[in-house]
Amino acid sequence: MTENRYRIPAADIFETKEKFILALDMPGTSKEGIEISCDGEELSILGKVSDFDKDWEPVSTEFRVLDYRRDFTIGGKINKDRIEAKYSNGILTIELEKSESIKPRKIELKAA
Repeated sequence: MTENRYRIPAADIFETKEKFILALDMPGTSKEGIEISCDGEELSILGKVSDFDKDWEPVSTEFRVLDYRRDFTIGGKINKDRIEAKYSNGILTIELEKSESIKPRKIELKAA
């Protein structure tokens, strides 16, 4: 990635009964330029941004091209074998299935 300097992508976090869903704003990258890893309790996301054509000579520049990086602590709340990710129109969506221990469950009443 670029000089170990990164842009932190904005993220929205949603929850259903079965999953947590992360939506990260990562324009300028591609499916092939994204790396997602889960190590212990840490979920890491890296996104390589496509740079401009090297033959172009800058006349005026108002923004810098920086790669993305964002880390989340997920603890024991996630089934790490059931993480799914999609990238479309600059948005990375990661679905994290909840571990059975934190999913809501109904308690059955027994007759006395």
